[in-house]
Amino acid sequence: MVLNRFPSYLMENNVFSIQEQDAALDNIRSHVSYAYLSETETELEAEDMPNFPTVMNTQDLAGALNNSQVNETQGLAGFSFLKMDFESGDWLVGQAGDVVTDDEILVNTTTIQHGWILWSGGRPQKSLVGFTQPIPMAMDAIGEDSPAEARSFQGALIDDGEPIAFDTNSYGGRKGVDVLLGQIKAHSAEGSTFLYPKVKLTSESYANKKRGGKMTFNPVFSVVAWCDQDGNEEGEAPAQVADQSSPSAESEDVGPSSTASADEAPEPRQRRKRKAKAAT
Repeated sequence: MVLNRFPSYLMENNVFSIQEQDAALDNIRSHVSYAYLSETETELEAEDMPNFPTVMNTQDLAGALNNSQVNETQGLAGFSFLKMDFESGDWLVGQAGDVVTDDEILVNTTTIQHGWILWSGGRPQKSLVGFTQPIPMAMDAIGEDSPAEARSFQGALIDDGEPIAFDTNSYGGRKGVDVLLGQIKAHSAEGSTFLYPKVKLTSESYANKKRGGKMTFNPVFSVVAWCDQDGNEEGEAPAQVADQSSPSAESEDVGPSSTASADEAPEPRQRRKRKAKAAT
């Protein structure tokens, strides 16, 4: 299913206005140098992690961003949080933890952020800025709890358009977002204007020595199509709307069932509920 229009809430409630998105994407296309983590890279110590690259100079940032100051990121009303269970590889969404592994999402490129998340007392403190800005200074530690470098983005599930938000401060999560942004930059450097990726929620795994050799899963965002901000896929003609003023449309009896099928979106498939873990 292709969304008929890239969800308006992704344009209204987040990092950029539509005009600022255009300016940001123009600047992406003008900066082709980008270094990101390879799929085969091993985990680095925190002090060895490279800073997220800056893709705009100071003058460009002034014209592209509403506010260059670092503000603590709060929860997003109306968004369901997307996360991965690193022990099982399951992708989960919402408070109910519905399984959406192998489902597809449309990523709003302009909402990709980087910064820091500090977990303390079971609650996160976040300091995140848009990918066009240099990574902010990390917040101070709270006791023995220290901030970890983080990535985030927003988007929508393809099957029903549900808005989702993804935050991560794990090495594997950062790597997944970095690789995705690198692919977007490479696609832009080829001259494409379809810079919103439709991705499949998959994973990769490895034997984690810190967990006694148990398998640990990391997020992978597998690009299956490139879209514009209206959700039209690259290389695919936009859906045509029938001309209601034509004589054939006026004289033809289409019936109520035909009208309903043209106006209503396909019914989303039933989501899988997360299986309870076996007692140990």
